[in-house]
Amino acid sequence: MLNYRFQLIGNGETRVAFAPRATLIFSTGNAAAGRTLGGTGVQTNLPLSIVVAPKFVTHWNAGATFVPHATNAFGAHASSSGYNLGQSFVWLAKSRFNLLLETAYTNSQTVVGREKTQWTPCLYVSPGIRWAYNLKNGLQVIPGIGVPVGIGPSRGESGIFLYLSFEHPFRTLPPR
Repeated sequence: MLNYRFQLIGNGETRVAFAPRATLIFSTGNAAAGRTLGGTGVQTNLPLSIVVAPKFVTHWNAGATFVPHATNAFGAHASSSGYNLGQSFVWLAKSRFNLLLETAYTNSQTVVGREKTQWTPCLYVSPGIRWAYNLKNGLQVIPGIGVPVGIGPSRGESGIFLYLSFEHPFRTLPPR
């Protein structure tokens, strides 16, 4: 996935921030092994962040995905779409260490035959942590880990989610 995010409203210093994201999805996995959507696609997400208290932040997200030529493990093709909803609570325990409780819901189409798809809902709750390294050149490196646990339609599933983000300013803004 190749993401482009634009900070439309707010920044790291404001109470409310909104940064829409557009994504180009590449089919780099093995469709026969079920490790890809089987085609190039697009995705959009509309994230909203709100500082509720000095050490408490919540994030909300809604998005959609479209893959016009998705492929399943048997080589069948169909147009596939889906939507996602997410929400998280973040406790800023230290200046560069956060505790997280995230919820993610997706409902997406999987290819089940020639020009035939089936909707598959998933719902997870994931406690986790993340921390940051601030480098002298302005780059911030943020690793994290979560433990998603399936509930509702995903009951009985669990896993480990590893996260790594590189946040680099493209230009330096003058002080306000």
